[in-house]
This record gives sequence, structure tokens and C-alpha cells, in this order.
Amino acid sequence: MFSSRKKLVMCQVCRGLIEASARSCPLCGRESVPAARISSDSLTNSGNFFSLIILTINIVLFVLMSIVEVRNGGSGEAFIKSASNEVLRDFGGLVPSLVHSGQWWRLVTFNFLHIGLMHLMFNSSALFSIGPQVEGIFGSQKFVFAYVGTGTASAFASYLFLPNDSAGASGAIFGLIGLMAVYGYRLGGSFGRAVMKQMLIWAGIGIMFGFFIGANNVAHIGGLVAGAALGFVLEPDAPTAAKSASLWNLAAIGCIALVAVSFVMAGRSYGVEQERGNQRAAAERQYQSASEFAGLVWKARDSANESFNLKRETGGATLESARKSAVELRRIARELEKSPTIDDRSAAIKTRLVELLNNRAESFEQAVNDSMFAAAVSANLDAFRAVFNDYSDWEAWALQDFKARLQQ
Repeated sequence: MFSSRKKLVMCQVCRGLIEASARSCPLCGRESVPAARISSDSLTNSGNFFSLIILTINIVLFVLMSIVEVRNGGSGEAFIKSASNEVLRDFGGLVPSLVHSGQWWRLVTFNFLHIGLMHLMFNSSALFSIGPQVEGIFGSQKFVFAYVGTGTASAFASYLFLPNDSAGASGAIFGLIGLMAVYGYRLGGSFGRAVMKQMLIWAGIGIMFGFFIGANNVAHIGGLVAGAALGFVLEPDAPTAAKSASLWNLAAIGCIALVAVSFVMAGRSYGVEQERGNQRAAAERQYQSASEFAGLVWKARDSANESFNLKRETGGATLESARKSAVELRRIARELEKSPTIDDRSAAIKTRLVELLNNRAESFEQAVNDSMFAAAVSANLDAFRAVFNDYSDWEAWALQDFKARLQQ
């Protein structure tokens, strides 16, 4: 409906209104018709060319992120659920800390990425509903300007007020809703009021739904306010002079160039976040191995301490206690041998501790009288203390190293 209106321009000589498709003015005969503007009507008959282009970009990027996620070891559910945070960041998701460090382009690329298939479908449906209306009423250049401008404004609002990562076209879509709401208000009459009411209902439902699902309503409201502000500045597609048409051509081309440059910047830093994610995952796996190793070392320490206290026991069962202690010492030694190797330093500590445990168990097994038992109980005390002290030093270093790797 909105794209069926005739496009008129103003002759630069006689100031008459003529069809934009005319090569010369039928009123004065002069070739003074303004240069043709970027227009979806000149490319398609549907009047929603740039809406379809943006929709296609969103879908292609979502598919590419899913493919990367699967290649990184993810399951096929990546095509339904969201890609990992690292993949989303590498494709240009909004990360406030990275924007603060100078990656400004995320304020633009943020608008073309989505977190899961449902997120993509919801925004695609909304874009396909509102986009052609804006293109038909305001023209393709103003549509491109409004979409990129309000989307960037919504990202900036999210950057200022939210510390969380984010992505999605909904900020720009709310911008288009705000633009159309003000258009209806300025148009007036029953038709204008109907348009304004419809847009406000859409905005209200979208924001309420955002509260329920935990969506980025800061970006939604930021885009809505930016779009409403543009609505008081942008005039609906009306007869324009050649200079005005050229300026809007440049504005649209500038917005397209901004999007292209932003994704080029994203491509230049692609892979950094995934590599950091791999390093964090490796550090976490190492931490799990270190935790398992620590548990076994503490068991060995407890068993060793119990074996050193055997000589303090009273009664006639000391040799039987020695046999039981030997069994426990060997059991822990076997568990330590099977534990994963973390680094050379911990491996050396493990080898020393296993050797001490087995030697102590053997001396207990060979004790045939109280004298041999007493000697076995007192043996290697300093060696055990030294290995446990070395472990404590390594554990403190490993914890600091783990924290440092997670912060990278």
C-alpha cells in the first residue's frame, strides 16, 4: 500500500512537479530533473528491497555463526540455539568492555547478529512487517539511515547502561517503530492516529515481552527514543530538489559504508575471542586436574601423618596396624600414579611422593618385630615434610597462574 504512490520531483528550472522517471521536464522541456535517488522501486517492484537485504544479511550471519560453532566441536543444535559467546564476540557482538577498549564497530555489527533461531525469527518477522512501510513512506535512503542510525543508538544505550554482552536487530526495529509512531502523530487524522496507535501497541508488547524473557530492553527503549526523535526531523518521501536527493544518496551510501567497514574491522580481529575461549577452557581443565591432584595429596598427607603416629598407640596390635597402614599407603600411591600430569614441576612432586609412600608401605610390610616397626614408623619424616612443602609452593603458584589465564 505504502509503496504504490507516485514519486515526484521538482524541476530545477520551472519548479514544476514531475514524475521522477522522466528524463526531461514535460512542462518546460529542459533536462533539469534531479538525479535519480537510491530507491528500492528502481531495483524491485516490491518496495522493500533494503528490508530484504538486511533480512538476508541477518540470516546469512546466523548460519555462518552456527557453522563455525559446529566446526569448533559444537552439536547441530547450534542452528537452533545460540552459538557460543566466543563465536558471537568474534562476529561482532556487543561487548561493553571491548567497546570501551576501542572496538567501536561493535556498536554497528551488533544489529545484524542474533542469539538463537527464535531470536532471529522474531526479529525477522518484525522487520518484514515494519520495514516495507518505512521504505514506502520515507524512501530507501531514509530507511537505511534510520535503521543504521537507530540501531547504533540502541547499541550505544546498551553500552552505557548494561555490562552484559548483547546482539540483535530489535533495537533498530524499535527505532523504525518509533519513527512510524511519530509519522502517524504528525500526519494526524484517522489514518495517522491508527498508525500511531498500532506502533505504540507493538512497542508496548515488545517491551513487556522483553521483561518476561530477559531481553535487552535498554537497547529497545534506546532505539525507540532515537526513532521517535528522527520522526520529528525526517520528512516523508516528498518532492525534493537535486541537492537534497544527492545529500540523501550520500547519507545512505555512508551508512552502508559504515556497516561494511564495521564488518571488515570485525574480520580483522576474528578468531581472537575464540582463541581466548580455548585458553580459558584449557585453564579450567587444568584447574580440574589440579583439584583432583590436590585431593590425592591431602589424602596422602593424612595417611602419612597417621602412619607416623602409630608408635604412640598402646596395646599389642601395633604390627597389625602397620599392615593396615601399608595397604592404605599403597592404595593412595596407585591413585596418585593414575592422576593426570599437569606440568613438569607437579609431575616431579608426584613421583617423589609415590616413591615415599611405596617405600614406607614396604618398610611396614617387612617389620616382623616391634623394633623394626618402630624404625619404620620414624623413617623419612623430613623427606615427607619436604615434598609436602614443595607441593604447597606449587599449589600457590598454580592458583595464581590459573587466575591470570582466566583474566586474559
